[in-house]
Amino acid sequence: MRKIFALILSFMILMVQTGEGCCGESWPTFRGNVSRTGSTATISPSQQNRIIGDALWLAYATQPIQSSPAIANGVIYFGSDDGHMTAVSASDGKEMWTFQTENWIASSPAVVENVVIFGSYDSRVYALDAINGDVKWQFTTHNSVASSPAVANGMVYFGGLDGYVYGVDLSTGWQKWSFLAGREVFGSPAVEDGVVYIGNHDGRLFALNAANGNLIWRAIVGGPISACPTVSGGYVHFGSWDGKLYTAEIKNQAVIRNYDSGGSIECSPLVAGGKIFFGNIKGTMTALDESSGNVAWSVETGARIASSPAFRDGVIYFGNDNGDFYALDAGAGGVLWQISLPASVASAPAVGTNALYVTAMDGTLRCFR
Repeated sequence: MRKIFALILSFMILMVQTGEGCCGESWPTFRGNVSRTGSTATISPSQQNRIIGDALWLAYATQPIQSSPAIANGVIYFGSDDGHMTAVSASDGKEMWTFQTENWIASSPAVVENVVIFGSYDSRVYALDAINGDVKWQFTTHNSVASSPAVANGMVYFGGLDGYVYGVDLSTGWQKWSFLAGREVFGSPAVEDGVVYIGNHDGRLFALNAANGNLIWRAIVGGPISACPTVSGGYVHFGSWDGKLYTAEIKNQAVIRNYDSGGSIECSPLVAGGKIFFGNIKGTMTALDESSGNVAWSVETGARIASSPAFRDGVIYFGNDNGDFYALDAGAGGVLWQISLPASVASAPAVGTNALYVTAMDGTLRCFR
């Protein structure tokens, strides 16, 4: 029966992949890629229509959703506060399978080689079969896992509230290494060129050797780092609860500048089109010039922004605690469209080639075109 069920689901996924509006969509991990840039390849208007905010479908969980969705092979994966990891069809939102953990899921899933990997507040990291939700392996830490795993070169990287950063084998779930960061690691790792970048609640950003977990360098700032850093063009950009957006140069292994936004930064920065975009708890979305660090523009939304922005075709997308979801022109910051949702948006949107997927604290996943 299990084999027959898996074959049926495989056929369903194949049908979704070939269905209108879903073919080729891919946002398989938090922020779209392991560098955590939050952007996808630009698609010219002649090839695709720009997303205009029309709602196509709605899917429900029984509790709030903090987990950001992932898109892979025509399926959307997301976790929720009821402890479920759920897979739904990208074409219509119909549930394909769901898996129950023993506590809530704030971690955003990563989908690699038909495996869905995520953490739970039950202190475990799970690897599930992407087709049917069966457990392939699970790894137990000493405390809750809010971190969204990054998968690169056959390894799974994540942090834990036990103060450790882990490197685990993708195939087996066996621990290859661990690094004691000290304080809690709420944020998610970025990985590039054999280095894992991750912050902790003590205001330390670590650069670790991805193969063995050895410390390469670190930076110390004035407040907790709860969101993941972004790696782009030889630099690491990250925010802190001290209200500053920092830029560290990888070559010189040091912070070279910072910008004081005036409010704690709890979301991850977006790098696209020569700019760095980020929000803060005062509700300000700011764009900095990537080269100089000077302010290009800022927009006041009126409520805390914990939603990490995403980019496609010159537009940035994000939500705030009032439930306002924005599409802003990345060049000048003008509001292209805005939708009021019935609950706050704490997660980062996932951007496909034809659609945008947004989770909210009312336990919903929405698809917009």
